[in-house]
Parts: sequence; structure tokens; C-alpha cells
Amino acid sequence: MHSHQSGKALFPFIMLVLLGLCVYLYLPKADGQTQMGAQQVEVSAHKVMMDNQPVTVDGVGSARANQAIDITSAQNDYVTSIYFKDGDTVLKGQKLVQLQDQQERLQVSELTINLKEQTRQLERLAELAKSQSAAKSQLEEQRSKVDALTAQLDAAKTKLAEMTISAPFAGTLGRRSISVGAYVTTNTVITTLDDLSVIKVDFQVPEKYLAQLQIGMRVTALSDAYPNAPFEGVLSHVDTRIDDKTRSVSVTAKFNNPKHYLRPGMLLFTKLQLAEVSALMVPEKAIIPIQDKHFVFAIGDDGKAHRTQVKIQTRFSGWVAIASGLEEGQQVITEGTLKLREGSAVSVKG
Repeated sequence: MHSHQSGKALFPFIMLVLLGLCVYLYLPKADGQTQMGAQQVEVSAHKVMMDNQPVTVDGVGSARANQAIDITSAQNDYVTSIYFKDGDTVLKGQKLVQLQDQQERLQVSELTINLKEQTRQLERLAELAKSQSAAKSQLEEQRSKVDALTAQLDAAKTKLAEMTISAPFAGTLGRRSISVGAYVTTNTVITTLDDLSVIKVDFQVPEKYLAQLQIGMRVTALSDAYPNAPFEGVLSHVDTRIDDKTRSVSVTAKFNNPKHYLRPGMLLFTKLQLAEVSALMVPEKAIIPIQDKHFVFAIGDDGKAHRTQVKIQTRFSGWVAIASGLEEGQQVITEGTLKLREGSAVSVKG
């Protein structure tokens, strides 16, 4: 009887122990999970990597042809033939225009005949001078005649050649401004000729970069006509003088232009590459400036955000090169930093 009552007394105690054990095992864990979920801050992050970034200087300049001239005549006369059309591509020495040249041809022909006759006279006197002293003075006089005729013939041939107008270099012609039968003078612009195989761009660089400038440095250029197609060129000239008003130096870049996309007069936005920096790169929006120091929130192995001081090497467009404070492979938070405190638990988007 006593044993049965003792068992009844222990039963409530055992039930209380089991209930307490359940509360210990389950309730604290569930509550901790809820609290942890509530404390996590959703952020965006970037993995820190070594990268190369160019150090550049921006400029603006106008494009000009490698060579550009107005085609004119060296003589005044009537046009008899035209051998080109508007916008033709021509080779060096290619015939463009023929002027009336009958008179010049006749003069060359006449002088050629006279020179042959006087040359024969010179040869005959040269033979006589070997045996007759009197012929020596005649020989010198004849030699002067031959020299004078030779000079006249050369001048006549030059004038005849100038009646044919040719391209002085290979390039692209502009609009034809004359017709057959027109009378042209030395002031008449017949057409234009541009060598578009290479385009040059002049722009200004601040004086402080002068010591870094070197011929052959890479230059990229953008045009409003081709906003998504940068052109690649090189620095080809640095002026010997500094502009005392702008404190800048004038430089020239040249761009190969085989398809003639670039045209003289185009406005080009240039970017001259002075150097290339190899460093740990982080997005600029990850940097938190506090007074004269800089910090980032780095995600630790514990999944929490830790405020880390960094030393900045240099800044680029949207990026910052880090000199010290971070290691390659670390994750830095780029969005959501305003909600963070030291040790905040985070979850990374994506």
C-alpha cells in the first residue's frame, strides 16, 4: 500500500522534469533562430581582386587629316579634260585635270630641234679646236649657246608638265568646282585633297603631367557619331611650349583610319593613358570616409560585417585602388552599409 502511494507521488515530478527538458531543448533554439533571422541585414557585396586600371587624362580636340590641300593650277589656261569625279580616291601622281597645252608642246618641240642643231655645231667645233687655235674661241661661244638652249628647254618642259594637274599624294578628293572649258587661274580652287588614312587630333594636357608624357602612349577617342566604338591611337607629338594662360601643353595623337570613319573637323573626346596601376580594386561606393580616414565593411568568416580601415592608393572612375587593409578574396559590402554596425550579421543578395 505504501509502495503504490509513493509511485503516484513521483509521477507528477517525472512529468515536470520531462516538460522542462523539452523547453530546454526546443524553445531556446527556436527563439535564437528567430532572433538571428531578425538581426540579419541584407546587403550587396564585392569580392576584392587584383586588377589593372589605367591612369588617364581626358581632353577634347578636333580631327584633322594627315595631309590636306586645295588643288590649284600653277598656270592660267582653259580646261580641256577632267579625269575625276566628286569624292574619288586617287593615288599619288594620278592625273586630275588637263589644261590647253598646244603652245607649250610646240615650244618644247622647237627648242628640242634647235638644241640638236646647236649640239652638232658644238661637236664640229670641238673637233676643229684640236687642230686650229682660232676655233677655240668659237667653241666657247657655241658651248654657251647650247647651255642657254638646254636651260630654255628645261623651263619649257616644266611649263608643259604644269598644264597637267596631278595628285601630289594619295587621298580622297572633295567636290569638283570646275568644268571642261572653264578658264582657271593660279587662284582657282579645282577641288580639295585629304589623306584620311591617318587622322590627327590636337588637344591640351595640364602642365603637371608634362614629365610623364612620352611619344607612343596609348590614346583612345570617342565621337558622338560612334558613341559605342572607341578609336585607338598613339601620342605622336608634344609641343615644345607651355601655354602661359591655360598652363597646359598642346599634344597630338594620330589614329589609323582605314575605313574613313573619322573625318576632318570631327569633335573627339580623348583619353590619354599615362600609366597602369596594378592593385586591389574595390568599388568607390564601398568606401566610408570618416574625418581623414577611410573604412569598409568586410564580411568575416563568421558571416558578420566588420568595419576595417583601409589606405587608398589612388582613385579611378568608380573604383578605388587599395594600398593596405584588405586581402585578395575578401568580400566588402557595397550596398546596405547605412544599416550596419560592427558585428552585424549579414546575408548577401544573390
